[in-house]
Amino acid sequence: MNQGKPGALQTPVDPRFFVAHTALNRVFEEASYLARCSDNKTAMRVRPREHAIRYPYMQVNRKDRVSWLIFDLDHANSLIWDDAGLPPPNLIVRNRHSGSCHLYYAIIPVCTSDSARDKPIRYMKAIYKAFVDRLKADPEYHSGPVAKTPGHPWWHTRELHSNVYELADLAECVELEPTSPWGKGPDLDAVSHSRHCMLFENLRFFAYSIVNHEREHGSYEHFVQRLTAHAHNSNQFRGRGAFCDDLPLSSIRSTVRSVGRWTWNRYTGNSRCHRGVMELDKSTPLAERQKLSAKRTHAVRHQATESKIRAACSVLHHQDKPLAIAAIAALSGVTRQTVAKYRHVINETRSKVVVALQPLPELGTYAATNTASSTSQGNATPRVKHGANQIPAGGVSTPQGETIPALLVSIESLIDPGDSPEVLGIVSAHRSQGPT
Repeated sequence: MNQGKPGALQTPVDPRFFVAHTALNRVFEEASYLARCSDNKTAMRVRPREHAIRYPYMQVNRKDRVSWLIFDLDHANSLIWDDAGLPPPNLIVRNRHSGSCHLYYAIIPVCTSDSARDKPIRYMKAIYKAFVDRLKADPEYHSGPVAKTPGHPWWHTRELHSNVYELADLAECVELEPTSPWGKGPDLDAVSHSRHCMLFENLRFFAYSIVNHEREHGSYEHFVQRLTAHAHNSNQFRGRGAFCDDLPLSSIRSTVRSVGRWTWNRYTGNSRCHRGVMELDKSTPLAERQKLSAKRTHAVRHQATESKIRAACSVLHHQDKPLAIAAIAALSGVTRQTVAKYRHVINETRSKVVVALQPLPELGTYAATNTASSTSQGNATPRVKHGANQIPAGGVSTPQGETIPALLVSIESLIDPGDSPEVLGIVSAHRSQGPT
């Protein structure tokens, strides 16, 4: 096919590649340092870009970003952009014999790596599709990744200008279609080397878009029938790029069976969003369901935080430690700022803890001794109203000056109806006045 034509190393290079502020220079600068290239559409060789531009076909856009929107025109009207009222391309690379060509539009680079934002990519693809419809270009080309090398002697290259378009400027010239219901859509550029991979990518995204409807209103058999029909319609690889034939029927059946079975049994939609916990009516508007779900999520998180703080307070109580915010935060695993917002939980916990008395038998013995001593002195007090007889927070003082530590038990658990009136008076005074 290429007999009689000079090898790549002997092919002259257009000097405009190395002239600053030209479209050809931008092709050279934006190309990958190691670019795919060849003398046919497969572009199986990998060469430095200064050698890749010597081949008639090369990878113009890098793997991780798009700097050129390239349209493949199978017809001979290379000026169709003017007839369609579209802005002029930067480069027109035309086949000298058939008249088919590639139109190059320079755009501000759009990142397409795994860490790239999704919206700019979808915006760019929507603009590209709208231009494809207006230019009557090949809808399956997707800007390459392999294109006719501008400036190569095989092609007639016409440079119109060196301006770089913004996506918004191009979007003003066309009417964009709504975004795809399944989000990003198949990335056929990454698998353009394989018919099986291209069919698989195309088929699985189609399956994602119809499986929920088929589960509710159809059946698995009808779901597989729709996948089979879509697979046959997509099996049009003959003469497309370097492919000579379509996929055999056995490959189509195998792909349909694999995609259909996995999607029907496992696909649940976007893994970052789950709306099935509350079992809301699907006829409810999506915005209302999201609002109800957000309220439920907030309530669950609020309850979980309260439980953590209560558990931390309980541990501190048993360790006879104060309910400090820093200590609660360390035990509960939440920040001090969050603990401060839940002071009502801490206050509730404190209200349930009272200053306890000494064990019941000892209290009864002390009360009897105190009563006898008071009687012998002739100044028994029927009611406890004096500060000397009130129970301090730290414990209970005996007549000998000893302090009995308070026990972390409830006052109610220490009250015995058979206790002496003096004991009941002490308990009553403590309950009414509280610790001082």
